[in-house]
Amino acid sequence: MTTYSYQPLLPYADYLQAYFSQLGGDIAILGRVAAQFAAGETSPPGMTLLVAAGAAFRSGSVIEVPARVTTTIVAPTGNPRIDRVVINMTTDALVVVQGVEASVPTAPLVPAGHLPLARIALTPGMTAITNTAITDERLNGGAATMQGSGLVGVQTFTTSGIYIPTPGTNSIIVEVLGGGGGGGGTAATGGSTGAASSGGGAGAYARAAFTGNFSNVAVTVGLGGASTPPGANMGNNGGSSSFGTLVVSPGGFGGNPGAAYSGPVIIGATNVTALPSGANIVAAIGGQGAQALVLSPGAVVGGTGAPSYFGGGGFGGGNGSGSSAISPGAGGGGSSSVLNTGARAGGAGANGIVIVYQYS
Repeated sequence: MTTYSYQPLLPYADYLQAYFSQLGGDIAILGRVAAQFAAGETSPPGMTLLVAAGAAFRSGSVIEVPARVTTTIVAPTGNPRIDRVVINMTTDALVVVQGVEASVPTAPLVPAGHLPLARIALTPGMTAITNTAITDERLNGGAATMQGSGLVGVQTFTTSGIYIPTPGTNSIIVEVLGGGGGGGGTAATGGSTGAASSGGGAGAYARAAFTGNFSNVAVTVGLGGASTPPGANMGNNGGSSSFGTLVVSPGGFGGNPGAAYSGPVIIGATNVTALPSGANIVAAIGGQGAQALVLSPGAVVGGTGAPSYFGGGGFGGGNGSGSSAISPGAGGGGSSSVLNTGARAGGAGANGIVIVYQYS
């Protein structure tokens, strides 16, 4: 059962005054939200649109944006056209995106890093744009405009292809990892020699953010260095991965070969990769494949493949072939052979990977 506390009744006139005062305040708040960044005809109507004032929430602050007029819109000449008025999420700049004339026109795409405000139906010879030709496209009446973005989706490329943004994507963060190098191979040994080879190097890693020019970008996933044939053979290098020309991450180097030695001897580690290009958040070189050891004809250790950003490399052979890497971009393991053993193969490096995180 609901209980109530006694409250004295207000006189009717005072009650009405309080009610309408509250109602007026509510309407003022709702009106501000509903009107911000609304696009409409100018007075008198012409070939521009008047975009109302609004507020942008950015970096913890509320920024007041004044009312503005768009650039002049040119009427189509042969067929109808649909244009869009959008606002830049970072600079607050207004942009008119021109569509294509057609008997049945369609609206142009919203550029990355922008939000839609209005769609304009244009006819040949038009000299003034009125409200009847304008369709409001604001999000939540403008209330969501210029606020923080959310994750739209993730696209992962394990093979080369074309990146096509998921609808609603306005900015991306991309990770690009080159392919891992293969481990070195080892020569056959005699009665007084052993052999060991170093592990393959890891691919370079890059992380970058973009707010435009990323649609239909060609994605290349660098292949890992193939398994090295038995014998004192240098491991195969990994291939570079790239996100168009925006980001390029080199592949890892192949492991050093293992000739027959009586020992003790150290077979040096691989070189490191160059830094990726285009990485505006993180740029990391690919690490070295581990050294190999021939302590004596009967005591040999193949080098472990270098770990990548995503995990460990292949194991080095302890009197055996090197194992192939599994983690994207990691290096393959080097092989090793004790005395009186045939030549052995190095493990393959793992393919690189490209991951695109998409934000609204």
